[in-house]
Amino acid sequence: MRILHLCLACFYIDGYNYQENILPRIDRENGNEVLVIASTETYVNNSELGYVEPGEYTTFDGIHVIRIPYENLISKTLTRKIRKYKGLYEQIEKFRPDVIMSHDLCFSSVTDVVKYKKHNPEIKFYADTHTASYNSGKSWISLYILHRLIYKYAIRRTIPYLEKYFYIGISEKKFSVKNYSVPESIMEYFPLGGVLLSETEYERFRQEKRRELGIAENELLFLHSGKLETRKRTEELISAFRQVKSLKAKMVVIGSIPEGRKSILEELLCGERIAYLGWKDADELKAYLCAADLYCQPGSVSATLQQAICCYCPVMGYPHEEYKHINGLYGNFIWIKTENDMKIVFQKIAENRLELDRYQESARRCAAELLDYEKLVEKYTKR
Repeated sequence: MRILHLCLACFYIDGYNYQENILPRIDRENGNEVLVIASTETYVNNSELGYVEPGEYTTFDGIHVIRIPYENLISKTLTRKIRKYKGLYEQIEKFRPDVIMSHDLCFSSVTDVVKYKKHNPEIKFYADTHTASYNSGKSWISLYILHRLIYKYAIRRTIPYLEKYFYIGISEKKFSVKNYSVPESIMEYFPLGGVLLSETEYERFRQEKRRELGIAENELLFLHSGKLETRKRTEELISAFRQVKSLKAKMVVIGSIPEGRKSILEELLCGERIAYLGWKDADELKAYLCAADLYCQPGSVSATLQQAICCYCPVMGYPHEEYKHINGLYGNFIWIKTENDMKIVFQKIAENRLELDRYQESARRCAAELLDYEKLVEKYTKR
């Protein structure tokens, strides 16, 4: 089977563990021929969004990627927001996919995909949405012009040709219903997830990384990661951790520091119980997550959180609506809102009043039953 993934409404970043990276990889491992057609938007130096030249290449895990150029409009800003692409229909026709999975539909050239579906009605056309009020529609122009006018027009023209419209969280579902008038009848939950390891692999990674970090037998390892912008609340987390001096634990921070925050964080992320390891690729990060006893995500929504659960890691996180839904099913989150909440959690752990083993068992169930990408891909590949 030939499966086409479209990353034209968003960035596509090589070497990361985002959904757009993992799903094509699993599709290929399952014996399918896979192609990713992507925009030129990506991360530059693992720190900020930028743009690369159009072109074709194969990733380290064997996924063929074609980055296609925008059609130039009045300005660069408008070009990158309207997202009309040169030669999209021809690329789709050349690949002749059996399944098309479009990661979001907020690009005007989605009409080319609809055209291909009309000419080839036997193919299966799916889409998902990662768009929600916490990451989109922040200004009046963005919400009312881009989303409620331009993108809504494109999405409404697409809906009659979709098998399913997947949403990754409750906030994304609400945004699509409210702003694009997507009917709930075609919507289905498709959470961000992860790839589960065997017990042998999990234990090997766990022991290797704990030895590397010098974690003693009676010591805990906490992990915080991401692009360490202000919304991640790294400073508050480190402050709360430092205040509980009786806690036998080490805090490891992994991620990239934006240029404007280096003077703040580089000094903060050092000390006897704190280690900053810089940016790590997807496989390295997974190994460290296996070693951790608690994943700390007090700030903005992050795809790494689901990967942490898939590495059987309990989560201390802010109660975003998406996470509340998962916790309601499995009870594997420790909720915090303020710096003082974080401090209280660390105090309870230090005093053995919070059983991390119980949260870990809940994480294992959540990973196996809800977040396993090996099972999730069947939603668009199973015939």
